[in-house]
Amino acid sequence: PSLSDIFETKVGGDIVKIKENLYATEIDATQAVQNLKDKYGAVALNTISIFVPVEEDVLNAIPNEVVPGLDELFAMEKVLDFVSENEYEYIVWDTAPTGHTLRLLALPDIVKVYSSASIKLYARFSGVLNTVKNWFGKESARDEILDNLTELGQIAESVRKVLSDGRRTEFNIVLIPEALALYQSESLRQALQNQGITIKTMIINNVLPDNYDCKFCLQRRRMQQRYVGELRRKYADSNMEIIEMPLFPEEIKGLEAIQRYAEMLYRGEENAKG
Repeated sequence: PSLSDIFETKVGGDIVKIKENLYATEIDATQAVQNLKDKYGAVALNTISIFVPVEEDVLNAIPNEVVPGLDELFAMEKVLDFVSENEYEYIVWDTAPTGHTLRLLALPDIVKVYSSASIKLYARFSGVLNTVKNWFGKESARDEILDNLTELGQIAESVRKVLSDGRRTEFNIVLIPEALALYQSESLRQALQNQGITIKTMIINNVLPDNYDCKFCLQRRRMQQRYVGELRRKYADSNMEIIEMPLFPEEIKGLEAIQRYAEMLYRGEENAKG
């Protein structure tokens, strides 16, 4: 579900006030990629054109929906903007499922390597490129290209610093008590740990209560508790809090339902600390 569904309020690319001290925005991935192509497309075109002639139509022909990694990069840049503006006490970033989040964590390294290698490549061949451009009467964009490549590397480094700063950033893993979710969450936990990123809380949603009369429900409860127990044993010696949240009879959407969920969640957090 989108933020619009959860808050029952239209949330788009602009920041929307949900209530006092609560604002929301959604990142339009397609528009995000287009923005980045507009900003950095010249880097790719000019670097590649050192070796082979490439027209701008080639870049424009790439669908925005299938450019891997660029939407995550734009999302990171947007979050950094929020951090640097210092207008909000807390910034909550609801990341995509595990596979996308793992790619997101790897992106700063990828971007930094790409930008560094591109700068070296461009520095090596820019003389040839500019000579060729001058022959054909084309304007040299060397400084702009190097500036953009440097900026990409700086964004990647800033993202790394913010994500790995335990005083500023923490990850809360949200899952359901089933085998696949546990395996995915463990992969995410290891990736976060390898990046030096703090994991404060693991929230287990949709846990069935133990007062059902139906046989099926009790079987599901036993299955869930087996996985919950596995998590608690695995992280018993860590500082990570594990909070069980029940399966609610209604969807968690709208401010009233979110408020009820939040009150129960933070009671569970206090119990976990105790």
